[in-house]
Amino acid sequence: MRKIAAGGLALLLTLGNAAPSHAETTPREELTAWLKPRIPPGGSLVDRIDAPVEVVHTVRAGDTLESVADAYMDLTNVYLRDDLVAAIARENETGRKPLAAGTKLTIPRIVSVPPHATGTPMPRFTEPMRGLYMRGDTAGRASYTRILDRMLPNGVNAIVLDTKDYDGVLTYPSRVALAREAGAVKHPPIADLARTIRFAHDRGVRVIMRVSCFDDELMAKARPSMSVQSKAGRAYPIGWLDPSNEEAQAYIVDLVGEALEAGADEIQLDYVRYPVLGIKNADFKLAERKTTQTVVIRDFVRRVHKVTQAHGVPLSLDIFGVVAFGHRKDIDALGQDPAMLAPECEALSPMVYPSHYAKGFNGWDEPGDHPEIVGMGTKSIRDLIAAHGVKGGAAIRPWVQAVNYKSPSFSPAYLAEEMRSAQTAGALGWLMWNPGQDYGYTWGAARSAVFGPTRRDAEKRGPTARKP
Repeated sequence: MRKIAAGGLALLLTLGNAAPSHAETTPREELTAWLKPRIPPGGSLVDRIDAPVEVVHTVRAGDTLESVADAYMDLTNVYLRDDLVAAIARENETGRKPLAAGTKLTIPRIVSVPPHATGTPMPRFTEPMRGLYMRGDTAGRASYTRILDRMLPNGVNAIVLDTKDYDGVLTYPSRVALAREAGAVKHPPIADLARTIRFAHDRGVRVIMRVSCFDDELMAKARPSMSVQSKAGRAYPIGWLDPSNEEAQAYIVDLVGEALEAGADEIQLDYVRYPVLGIKNADFKLAERKTTQTVVIRDFVRRVHKVTQAHGVPLSLDIFGVVAFGHRKDIDALGQDPAMLAPECEALSPMVYPSHYAKGFNGWDEPGDHPEIVGMGTKSIRDLIAAHGVKGGAAIRPWVQAVNYKSPSFSPAYLAEEMRSAQTAGALGWLMWNPGQDYGYTWGAARSAVFGPTRRDAEKRGPTARKP
């Protein structure tokens, strides 16, 4: 729980105003107190006044560089096991030869301050969140920390990290029984989700955990009873879970709970909607239950919101760009009614990618060449919600297109214009979508949109973007 009761807050204020106590611990004492109970068998703490705190491991029979690295990972600021293996070998000049029992190994790069045990305090939604989409396999590579290091200097303060993508595979070793039984955690790229989040927090970067909800091909096959059903009463093979299915909803709630436990600063629900393609013979059994798609989705979001609220963490929803423009037929079919959903979450993120609008939209032959569509969609959805009398509802934080797709004029300037148009239209930040994880255009565009253009950003259109 991250909320502080009124009495607890008063106590904290009282303590904060009290005179310093001679018994207060120093940062070094706090670090050693954190390290001591976490040192694995064979390890010892070396705390000399004239040197930094060190940890030394005495090699035991059967120890390898890999097993030693695994044992000490959480005590270091090294992100990947292979990198720590190499660092231990360099520090102790062991090479890659077998370790002799009794050998003393100094463990390099021990943390200088105790890491955050859980997430940092949740961000206030009066502060714009400017985020970058990150796949699980990107977070599992050495480039992860390099990307994090570039974010704040360029105006980006959050990552949107996959928990589960629409294929149903999880990015971390979940303990949820259903996920394990269905084979959703066979080869997770993230070894320790809490640690991955901590490395972002250490750099001042917030972590928004994205949970793809009902588009889940893996689980639909593994648990046909959770799948959308056909009119013949069998599982309908379109790779979707039925949004009204209790077991399907409970599965998503369990995954949300794990992300919160790992320290997520925000939960984002994607594919929180009904399928609209290939559903001719699907039977959602809505009429017999006297309900609608929009009510089912609203009630599910309300259910998740109770969980996130209990942890003091914001909830956001990804919604189709088409609903931002108020097309009732699409709203009803998808089950995504902005006016109904706005009171049930802290942010709505319409996917108003210019490339996704058909030729002729707004009279344009090439909508993909109009980055201002992002601002148009932002304003439209805000007006739509206000027109239904919703006050104090969700902030609007759109997804912007950060990939060259059906947009001949795509460039850093194009991406920056998407961001600026969102801000001008009243968005509270923006999120950059690039499934290919090519961030070459990202930094200059974000820097220009947040801090203003510089001579460095004035380049018109460069060559193909470079990867980090």
